[in-house]
Amino acid sequence: MQKRRRITFGATAVALLTAAPAIGIGTAASPASASSPVSFTWWTSAYGTAAVATLDSAFDKAYPQYQAQGQYVAKSDIYFPKVIAALKTNTQPTAYIDQQPYDLPIVEESGKLIPLTGKMTGLTNQLYAGVRKSLFYQGQQLGMALGGIGDIALFYNKTDFAQACIRSPPTTWTQLVADAAKLTDPSAHRYGFYVPTGDAEWISYDWEPVLWGDGGSLLNANQTKATFDSAAGIAALSTWVNMVRSQKVAPATSYATGGNFDGPSAFASNAVAMITDGPWLEGEVPKSLDYGVVHYPAGSAGGSTNIGEGVVALLKTTPAQDQAGLAFIKFLASPAEGAYLTAQSGGLPSSPAQLSEPAMQKEKAANWYSVFADNLQYGQTRPLNPKWYTASSYLYTEISDAIAGKVTPAQALSTAAHEVNQALAQS
Repeated sequence: MQKRRRITFGATAVALLTAAPAIGIGTAASPASASSPVSFTWWTSAYGTAAVATLDSAFDKAYPQYQAQGQYVAKSDIYFPKVIAALKTNTQPTAYIDQQPYDLPIVEESGKLIPLTGKMTGLTNQLYAGVRKSLFYQGQQLGMALGGIGDIALFYNKTDFAQACIRSPPTTWTQLVADAAKLTDPSAHRYGFYVPTGDAEWISYDWEPVLWGDGGSLLNANQTKATFDSAAGIAALSTWVNMVRSQKVAPATSYATGGNFDGPSAFASNAVAMITDGPWLEGEVPKSLDYGVVHYPAGSAGGSTNIGEGVVALLKTTPAQDQAGLAFIKFLASPAEGAYLTAQSGGLPSSPAQLSEPAMQKEKAANWYSVFADNLQYGQTRPLNPKWYTASSYLYTEISDAIAGKVTPAQALSTAAHEVNQALAQS
């Protein structure tokens, strides 16, 4: 679940993106032919018009036999319906960028998505394991991950920790709960940790690494049945519920404001001493607050985090345009271009290879950045399933009900699993 931030490119973008046009492409660009270059379109909701023009120019210089025509189509909330409408009327672009990977199986059902299986194996294998896994559905690679992904880690207030005589931040949920108790002062309405509540996708997204850390899973291997209502799932949800209801080391009220469902104001205002969030929280915290960042807490089965990413997919147009679109996708996925997209987005690399690129040196210099980047090795992603968005809504609704004390963790997950199973069974 990557925060939606429009990417803006500086004047040096073209020079950087075209410095090594063959890097990561797999085959070098062929000389321009005497005939006109093959023109193709690609769509996005993530990059503004300036970024689109820069990418078009960079790609065209690297591959003069092709001509990219990028289009910023719409805001993310109305973008995908436009993609679907285009597929229905055979007016789809050659390539399109999507910020929700689980949209890809829906596009695949149209018969107009070209799987990338075997077409860019080297670049795919470079990706972090969790990122790579998220691209495959029913044995086929449906898209390619782009640089600029997100994950979540633990932010902690160093001043609060010092005052509570806690020498180091927690590395596990057991330690976090114990520290949260020491950091909580109910009379001052200050708490040790923030548990998100309310009605938002962020709730299930932030809880899923707790589930994975305790050895649980969301769906079975065939993605036909919910599995989060297991003993591991109950233990994971109980961790959150107990912190709010019985231990009272987390506020029972939501700090979701202005579309920020992850509750950044809770940490920024020092209402809580710890919060799990992504790199974007850096922009919400005042410079006067002395804080640190460490890996997302480990559960009984080990460490984990949740990865959100953008993907690019290839759609059927004409054979010549299909080849051009594939070259464009490889261009975006190469280490150099992936690193540039990562640096400009303020996000994280989709592959370790991007970290050694010059574009990433400034990002790597930030103290917090290495934590988020290193965290990716433990990362998992949500199921690449066309029904996951609906399934997730059932899950976060029941999680919220459990946190509110309306149902037990076991009841909440049982109800959510029943609803998810019904959704998965529908054609």
